[in-house]
Amino acid sequence: MRLQTILLAAAAVFSAGAAEAASIEIKDAVARVTVVPENRSDIKVEIISPNSRLPLSVRTLGDRTIVDGDLDRKIRSCRGSGERSTVEVREVGTVGYAEMPQVVIHTPRDVHIDTGGAVFGSVGRSASLNLGNSGCGDWTVANVEGDARVSQAGSGDTRMGSSGSLKVRVAGSGDVATADVKGGLDISIAGSGSAHVKSVSGPLEISVAGSGDVDIAGGRATTMKVSIAGSGDVDFDGSADSLKARIAGSGDVHAGQVRGEVSKTIMGSGSVRIGD
Repeated sequence: MRLQTILLAAAAVFSAGAAEAASIEIKDAVARVTVVPENRSDIKVEIISPNSRLPLSVRTLGDRTIVDGDLDRKIRSCRGSGERSTVEVREVGTVGYAEMPQVVIHTPRDVHIDTGGAVFGSVGRSASLNLGNSGCGDWTVANVEGDARVSQAGSGDTRMGSSGSLKVRVAGSGDVATADVKGGLDISIAGSGSAHVKSVSGPLEISVAGSGDVDIAGGRATTMKVSIAGSGDVDFDGSADSLKARIAGSGDVHAGQVRGEVSKTIMGSGSVRIGD
């Protein structure tokens, strides 16, 4: 079994390491993934703990390295969190966290990765980040020196450290939680998902369609623009130089302090509140 693991890992390294791919895609897979950003220009994939019931293939297509689990429409649901996570897969059954194939991906420090299925992963410290997570897997992301973009579609969650500017896109019921954002922050939520941010330092723009929630614990927004369609809520416990809010529905907007101009348009029972 150990020899089989080594051979599979070597095959994966050969397939992906030869091409200087700019991005990585993990599709239709159940897997545990560790992304290691390094001072390199290529991408290397190691399958260190395979599972014969959940085989993974690795190939390159142009500037993209693809890890394919070939489980299209077979992944039914995810349950639990962390090492207690399980995934229901048609024709396979219940897959526990320890049974999931384990993959290590070495990438350039500018990380660009898209995942789909039930992929549970982590990303080390990076220079920049573009993470797309589609499905029910969860991700943990270390600090990002520069700009970051996180797109969450489905029921998965993403937890990340600090970043420069940050764009967050949530479609579905997923949650994104981040530490300090040292630049501008742009959040868009469609559905019942949520975003939690420790602080912002720059322009702040938020759009909510549905019942999603945005909670920012502090910081200073040079401008604050909020648009809500539905019953979503936006709570910013910091200071904004100006505020422009548009609400259609029963959504609520709260800002701890606004130093300058306040503009609000409300259609429905929503509200805009400033201060405690």
